Amino acid sequence: MAGQNDSVSEKAKKIETALKYTAGDMEKAKFMAAGKLQDVVAIKGKFIIPDYNQSGAFIAFINTTQEYISSVKTVLSTNTGTYTKVRIFDEWKSLYKNIEAYETGGDAIDSGRLTASLLDLMIKRDVFPDVQKMNLEYLSVALQDMIKEIFKSEKAKCQVELEKTTSMDVELMGIEIMLPESPSPQETATEASEQDFKKVPDTPFRKKLSEFESKASFIVEGCCVLSPVKGKPIAELTAGERILVSLTAGDPVSERIIDAYKARDHEGKPLPVVGRVVEIVPNEESKGVILYVLVAKGIYSKIVEEEPVRIQTEMTHIAASNGNSNEEMKEPNNWITILVSVLFVILVISIIIIIIFVT
Repeated sequence: MAGQNDSVSEKAKKIETALKYTAGDMEKAKFMAAGKLQDVVAIKGKFIIPDYNQSGAFIAFINTTQEYISSVKTVLSTNTGTYTKVRIFDEWKSLYKNIEAYETGGDAIDSGRLTASLLDLMIKRDVFPDVQKMNLEYLSVALQDMIKEIFKSEKAKCQVELEKTTSMDVELMGIEIMLPESPSPQETATEASEQDFKKVPDTPFRKKLSEFESKASFIVEGCCVLSPVKGKPIAELTAGERILVSLTAGDPVSERIIDAYKARDHEGKPLPVVGRVVEIVPNEESKGVILYVLVAKGIYSKIVEEEPVRIQTEMTHIAASNGNSNEEMKEPNNWITILVSVLFVILVISIIIIIIFVT
């Protein structure tokens, strides 16, 4: 009887915990408690930095339902043993315990900067769509690039695996979950009053826009970054693509996003940020389209583009940057060719002059 009571008590505790992550929906909470509703993906990874003879491991919990990072745990060691010993294909609970064990080892060093940097870069790179799709191929490359950036090492290697779980299981494991901050009523009212809401006729088209905009906490003005030669035609743009966005309004919300991305030049002027296209709406009031681009958690940039322009996506921007690098590499070779040609001409002239004087 005691064992039966314990079982009932454990199930009740699971449901009670699950209710926190299902907005109080009892039916969903029961599904989560039974393991049938999984709202989290654990990114399990290990890495090695040969330059510094360091290695480490990490586990990041991504809430795929509400698109936020629940928790990040890392360990960093002053040898390559961690990379060799850690098994990322084990269940995430075993990996988490192993990371905790490695933290107490004599060769462990402070990984606070690593944790903060990894969290920051995952948000900036907007890993949520690929985590939702369990796109291991993309995430493996993205996480390795992040590790390279954090440690300033091109030799860094990273191995990644994904595993589905629940917020309930993460909390019951004793892991502190970082819930997204919600603005206070006063902050919400202040921010809303600072936005320029214009009264317009209530047409079906406007109702459609209102439905899209109601999905966001805030809407900020923005514009696409044009790229007439190497850009992508705006007509070929699809939902989910990442594009470069200039936040032009100068309002407090836009300024906060720019500062969060550290997207300013040496003079403090705003630089474009990368956002994910969530809606593409043909503009029924004029030609062109209206884009809604996710630039931060709960914040859409609204872009009205009336011309069939070519715009800069994240991919075309990277390609253009690589193209410029190649041209810069070729330029010295051109100068060398010119210099050799000039020297050859001078040599030929010198030989002819010598022959004339000798004869």
